[in-house]
Amino acid sequence: MKKNTKIIVTLGPATKTEQDLRRIKDRGVDFVRVNMSHSSLDDLAYFINLSKKVGIPFIIDTEGSQIRTGYLEGESLHYNENDVVKIYAKEIPGNKKKLCLRPGHVIDQLEVGDLIHIDFDTLILRVTDVSTASKGYVIGKAITGGRIGSNKAVVIDPVFEKKFQLPPLSPKDYQSIELGLKAGIEHIAVSFVRSGAAIDEVREATQHKMKIISKVECVDALERINEIIQKSDFILIDRGDLSKEIPIEKIPFTQKVIIYKARRYNTGVFVATNLLERMVEEKNPTRAEAHVVVNTILDGVWGPRWAAKTAIGKHPMECINVLNKLIQHAELIVNGSRPDSLENGFIKGLESSPYLLETVSSSLIPAHGGKLINRVVAKPPDQSFLDALPKIKLDSNKQMDLEQIGVGTYSPLEGFMGHEDFLSVLTSMRLANGIVWPIPIVLDVSEKKARKLSIGEVVGLTNEEGEVMGLLHLSEKYRFDKADMVMKLYGTDCQDHPGVRMVYEMQPVLLGGKIDLIKGRKSEIRAYELTPKQLRRLFEDRGWTKVLGFHTRNVPHRGHEFMQLKAMEDENCDGLLVQPVVGKKKPGDFKPEFIIKSYEKMIKDFYPKEKVVFAAFSTFSRYAGPREAVFTALCRKNFGCSHFVVGRDHTGVGNYYNPYASHQIFDQFPDLGIKIVKFDEVYFSKKLNTYIQKNGKSLYEDSDKLHLISGSQARGMFLRGEGPPDWFMRPEISKIILAAVKNGEQVFETQESA
Repeated sequence: MKKNTKIIVTLGPATKTEQDLRRIKDRGVDFVRVNMSHSSLDDLAYFINLSKKVGIPFIIDTEGSQIRTGYLEGESLHYNENDVVKIYAKEIPGNKKKLCLRPGHVIDQLEVGDLIHIDFDTLILRVTDVSTASKGYVIGKAITGGRIGSNKAVVIDPVFEKKFQLPPLSPKDYQSIELGLKAGIEHIAVSFVRSGAAIDEVREATQHKMKIISKVECVDALERINEIIQKSDFILIDRGDLSKEIPIEKIPFTQKVIIYKARRYNTGVFVATNLLERMVEEKNPTRAEAHVVVNTILDGVWGPRWAAKTAIGKHPMECINVLNKLIQHAELIVNGSRPDSLENGFIKGLESSPYLLETVSSSLIPAHGGKLINRVVAKPPDQSFLDALPKIKLDSNKQMDLEQIGVGTYSPLEGFMGHEDFLSVLTSMRLANGIVWPIPIVLDVSEKKARKLSIGEVVGLTNEEGEVMGLLHLSEKYRFDKADMVMKLYGTDCQDHPGVRMVYEMQPVLLGGKIDLIKGRKSEIRAYELTPKQLRRLFEDRGWTKVLGFHTRNVPHRGHEFMQLKAMEDENCDGLLVQPVVGKKKPGDFKPEFIIKSYEKMIKDFYPKEKVVFAAFSTFSRYAGPREAVFTALCRKNFGCSHFVVGRDHTGVGNYYNPYASHQIFDQFPDLGIKIVKFDEVYFSKKLNTYIQKNGKSLYEDSDKLHLISGSQARGMFLRGEGPPDWFMRPEISKIILAAVKNGEQVFETQESA
């Protein structure tokens, strides 16, 4: 029986002789290719000549606009969490201390805080220093350890939205095309196609003499899938590379939608990756693999593409035989029926939804309001446009609010609050649409400034240097009653309350409207300020679904460690996010760099391996007591946390609030969507040699319990050159602080600072 489904086979060490190719041809293979990401131009020339001699059509395969690591000094390297790595632009052999990225100019586009995912997230590096870029390298630190080999694919998850400038063809690709044109090759598979314009460029390069197979393997291609399908002769869905950019559970549906779309234009579709994967080593596939192949054919693909199974596998001919048998049976059952006649409205419904572009998996808790807001501009406006805008200069607190709105930490907020939301939040701790939100996020200006601004215009929001950080699409201007605000927000009008003072220092007019974030504020610890999008991807990569969030302003002590690990165990959480607030600090608070050093030590030596992620949260104290406890929980929900620790007097302010008010307030919000893990006072039991909490099952007489040391007591000890007792803080953590004090470093804030 003549088959309609076409087969592409990858050639390599396991299929490199003329006899191999004759056997492949005898089994009805339609095309052959070599993977140019792992082959030389000499390899290409050899296999082109061999295919022409045997009479099997050959497909040129490009490297395309993909970022990859270089080659290593050995076969593979293992990195541990917190290992420091120099990342070079030039080609160098990699080792434990250094790697390179190709193409090298990508190094110049990296920013502090970008995450570099290598080889299906085997290794994830956090960019920590780009000041050395002019010397040809930047510095990264492993946030997730792992083993990598040479020439591995890389996906960069930027701290702020941006598109990396990558040409559709590499210099090696142009040389491959030249070889192909001389040999009369009629097909080219273009890797990492990102737009219709890229296809036009390839047609020019091939002198319009090759049919183009556009490989869909990145989010950019999904965003422009219609134009790519229209301009291509064929589509190839590479499920492996695509799964680096969208959650794996979306791949089957994405495949169905692309095939459905391509059918409208009579564009044939190939599918690649993980078909009969077991046959790299074994002579037979698994039942699940056979099921996947048949279903792929029933979806209406033009053909499958085989890679490792025939290039380096132990049983390449058996693999082709099994494939032919599966194809023949699938086509016999379908018996000429068009796949679209077998469909209902399911695929059509998927196509009309934003499904393909949703990159956040549903296995994590949804963002507050159901969607993670993203107001980051991928391509900044022209400077001439920015220069012409009216401007508002933001202080450090408002810069942080602008940034957190932009990256989605304050979801569902898309900008500074309008009047209706402002009043609703003060009155009911809910937005006007009913969604829980306890704290006003507002932008205040003077009356003089407000008079100069018109509703409907775009306003530039600048930092201290006058650089435009973001845009405000001004929709409202309104005045507010400060006396009413402090009573509703803080429950007091006492001028000694820091929040009350903060309100009375505000300007009299509030501006409302959506924002666009163009650039982040200046930050010395940007590498640790991971965005909700970055953290959610990191949790997904680790396979976490239940994540415990922990809020702090201090270096870790054993009471914190007890609460963190006990909550993880009791709630069956997969992992822990430790996220200290690093915004405006009070005198006596630890400086952020010492909190970071201390927690990195904990992750390296004491926490369960691969169970803890450390990140910094750039916001400032609103001094709102229990309301702020709800705010801190909702922000962690947006970062991907399903659970959140709330201790006694969480975000307390002096004696203004009952120590248990931050527990009780959550009873008002059964629809919060994040589980609150409450802790009472925590003590160290000498008898049990462990920590207990006041309301725990095991209570002992007061003489058995050692109360936690206060922050001021611990600070005094450190300044006197004394370490707190071991039951309070691990000696290894104390040593970090004591060494800094001895060296004359400023460990504590001496005045309120940003």
